Amino acid sequence: MKRRSLQAGLGAIFFVLDACALVAAFETAFFTRFHWEFFLGFFPVTKGYPGAAIYHQALLALLPLWLVVFFYMGAYKEPFVSAYDEFIRIFKGVVLCSLLAAAMSFGYRGTEYSRLVIALWCVYGLTFVYLLREITKALLRRLQDRIAGPQRTLIIGKGKMMEAVRRMAKQQPFVEALFLDTLPAGESLEAHIRKHRISEVLLTQGGLPSQTVLDAAAACEHVNIPCKIVPDILELRRGEIVVDGFLGLPTFRLKPLSLHGADYFLKRSFDIVLSLLVLTVLFFPLLAIALLIRMDSPGPILHTQERMGFRLKPFMFYKFRTMVANANDLLEDLKKLNDRPGSAFKMKNDPRITRVGKCLRRWSLDEIPQILNVLKGDMSFVGPRPQVLWEAAYYDENAKKRLRVKPGITGLWQVSGRAALSFEEMVNLDLYYLENWSLGLDLKILLRTLPAVLADEGAY
Repeated sequence: MKRRSLQAGLGAIFFVLDACALVAAFETAFFTRFHWEFFLGFFPVTKGYPGAAIYHQALLALLPLWLVVFFYMGAYKEPFVSAYDEFIRIFKGVVLCSLLAAAMSFGYRGTEYSRLVIALWCVYGLTFVYLLREITKALLRRLQDRIAGPQRTLIIGKGKMMEAVRRMAKQQPFVEALFLDTLPAGESLEAHIRKHRISEVLLTQGGLPSQTVLDAAAACEHVNIPCKIVPDILELRRGEIVVDGFLGLPTFRLKPLSLHGADYFLKRSFDIVLSLLVLTVLFFPLLAIALLIRMDSPGPILHTQERMGFRLKPFMFYKFRTMVANANDLLEDLKKLNDRPGSAFKMKNDPRITRVGKCLRRWSLDEIPQILNVLKGDMSFVGPRPQVLWEAAYYDENAKKRLRVKPGITGLWQVSGRAALSFEEMVNLDLYYLENWSLGLDLKILLRTLPAVLADEGAY
């Protein structure tokens, strides 16, 4: 079986598997609500047992709706994605489906359906669909490797874009990437492709002569595999390119880094709802932390400092105080002991940190008051970290791009090494976030933040 024939049937396979998982989730939700004694002890049935037939009729109406939503969200177009991307995609689909199902249940007056069954179906549906997909992908990958061999991509080129391609290739669990600076020496590219069973070739045009690109395209045509080219304009602004049309010609349009319109509204609404939820849940733990800070050392509970914000606009930044009250007066004498290359100051075993402050920093609890900054609109939950004014004063033009969106409580570099990263690596990760923003990426970073904090890597 050819690779393309195998991949052509994957969408249909996952469509059937999703349908089975959703039916199993619905039956489990119905059993939990009306027959599981442990659950009934907390949520007793007060309006009588409705019978399974009525709910099965609802399933016949809702199941196609869920599958259509999954289809339009691309769940069957690219079935092989990373586990994180898979979870985010299914999560967004389940949330949308649950809203539609709730609206339909309220609008339908023939029978009053249990809202708990719908809620449980969403939870079980997310769990069953995700687990079944991940197990199936693991089995199908073994089958694909056995029948068609590993999916190998040959990437040829060099320069800044090549570095970005290497990072992105590591995030693709079902692709084996091979890298060359230029065409292989001592043999033709066509022979190299056949020898290593290459499935497709990717060229970074900015690091290759035009003739090399033409030769590679011809070799790929001879062996009937795709040849893809990353335009050299991406060297300057990768991730900010939109394919557009102008006077009937294909063109590239450079899009701004800042969020506008619906994207800004979506991110801001998410920040407000999550801020209110977190403050409500953590109200009493926050009071306890405030009391410990006051008992540990003299000084205010909150540390306020002017930070550089969106579009070079300074704002007052809130944290739980973790240092002695006169910490700023001692900073100049400690700058020569900076542990991080670049302008940002970080120091292990900083003598200014208090005993309670050390615990708060270890688990990043000192960052929680920044939720007040999020509510005020100075910050977002996810984004580049806000820098103190003297650090931001050293920014070059590339680093200043970080200021085109609101700073965040957590960000991509916090879940990729935290303080152990160099300043340049931190900036590169922030720019990657800006150029590839989506609500799904925000959710992924938030989900990875807690494991990064608990791992205690690079936090000091």
